[in-house]
Amino acid sequence: MPLELFPICGTGKTLRLPTSQPHMYQVIYGILKQVYLPLVPDILEGLPQGWSELLLDQNQVAECAKKYNMAAKPDAKNVKRRRSYSSSILKEWGHRQCTFGVARDIVNFAYECAVPRPSQLNNHYKSFSSETYGETNLEQMASIIDELRLGPSDVFVDLGSGVGQLVCFAAAYSNIKQAVGIELSPLPAGRAVDLSNYFKKIMDHFGKNCGALKLIHGDFLDPKFKKLITEEATVIYINNLAFGPELMLRITLELLQELKPGTRIVSTKPFGSRKRVTYRSTCDLSAISDTVQMRSLVNGVSWTANKVDFWLTTMVPTKLYKYYESELHKKKGHCERSEAGEQNQEHGRKKRKTELRLDSSVKKSNESGTNSARSRRLAFSERTLSSNL
Repeated sequence: MPLELFPICGTGKTLRLPTSQPHMYQVIYGILKQVYLPLVPDILEGLPQGWSELLLDQNQVAECAKKYNMAAKPDAKNVKRRRSYSSSILKEWGHRQCTFGVARDIVNFAYECAVPRPSQLNNHYKSFSSETYGETNLEQMASIIDELRLGPSDVFVDLGSGVGQLVCFAAAYSNIKQAVGIELSPLPAGRAVDLSNYFKKIMDHFGKNCGALKLIHGDFLDPKFKKLITEEATVIYINNLAFGPELMLRITLELLQELKPGTRIVSTKPFGSRKRVTYRSTCDLSAISDTVQMRSLVNGVSWTANKVDFWLTTMVPTKLYKYYESELHKKKGHCERSEAGEQNQEHGRKKRKTELRLDSSVKKSNESGTNSARSRRLAFSERTLSSNL
């Protein structure tokens, strides 16, 4: 018989967890203590005194769940009053849309169900390789989602999604159209399937809205995922800080350069740069994208308490078009200037020829005038000499 918790939200469903896995009792205990006790302590009045301060064993947790259900189940007395708690009482848990706190707690509950021993994940990955395991914390992911202003038209794709908690969180917190995670390694990919199943159950228990969710075992460079990544995705998340140069190049050439305009890539190592487009960089991703730094939080990742940089690369193919238009305009202007220069040179040559012709005419005229003057002086001299004789 599974462990059960009846809902107190009007649209909620009964949560059922398998008793064959001992850690599920602590998940039930956590929900009772973290969620229901602060909100509706009257329902928990029948539980043993001091239960929330003790470390309970499986039988004690099962007894607490049983007494809670007696107060919350549909055939209990005053069921209408108990099942009609308003949002003023349930607070953020009483709304269909998840706040950050609600989305975080639900994802954490699902994570505890699916990953009872997190150390197995850390030991599973190869150290100092592209498979090195590290998680982005939910607070940092919330900051990214807020900065990007994700909404119902967005498709979020996590490349290398691990156990999928970021994908589940994005689906719950941002109310996006679809959230997809692709993970190559079999162990975390298997845990991801479990996590998504528990996540959906817990979301249903609290009556929460959620975008479409899919966690897939596979290689995101496989051509079968190309349509999803290059045509459907509007936001791509890649924790690529440990990725080697070869993998980075393959991602750029096989996926990123074919993304549709406006697609946004969030990464821990930038794919592009802020440099202006030059002839040498026309084949770089920077020629068709803009890259800026995003907000980073202290303790934003699992592997260090320091801030880790996050980068946003937005696909802008018109950037390259504008560069070529600018170069074409420059070339056209250069040709026009060259043509004008040649025309000026030709005009100068014609002007100099004209001036030379004028100079020659003046010189000939001067020489002719000089000869005439000599002739006149000679004739005068001859006439003077004749008269004297």
